[in-house]
Amino acid sequence: VSILNSLSGVATSAAGFALNNELMVVTGALVTSSGAMLSDMMCRGINRSPWNVILGGFGVAEGTVVSSPGQALPVTEVTPDALVTHLIQARRVVIVPGYGMAVARCQQRLGDIAALLSRHGVHVRFAVHPVAGRL
Repeated sequence: VSILNSLSGVATSAAGFALNNELMVVTGALVTSSGAMLSDMMCRGINRSPWNVILGGFGVAEGTVVSSPGQALPVTEVTPDALVTHLIQARRVVIVPGYGMAVARCQQRLGDIAALLSRHGVHVRFAVHPVAGRL
C-alpha cells in the first residue's frame, strides 16, 4: 500500500509538471519520498527487500507457497493449556498486537490476559508491531 502511495506522488508530480503547477510538483515529491521511506521501514520490519515484496509472487500459481532461501527451522506446536502455563511461569512477557487482533476485535480479551498475567507477578509490556502498527 505504501509503495502505491509513493507512486501516486510520482503521478501527482508529473501532473504538476504538465499543468505547470509548482504546488502539485512539491506535494507529489513529498508524498513520493514519505511513501518510499515508509515502504523501506515496512520491508525492514518483515525482513524482505522492496524488490522481493513487489515481485515476490510474480509468475507463481495461486496458492503456491514460496519457500525462503534459508534453512527451515523446526516448528513446535503448543496447546492452549501449555501456552497458559508457559506465560504464567515467565517473568516478563512482551505482547505485540498485529492487524489480526484489530480485525478480530479481541483487544478486551488481550487486556484480560495481561491483567491475569500481572496478578501472577508477570511483568507485561506491549510493543508496536513494525508493520501493522503503522496502519
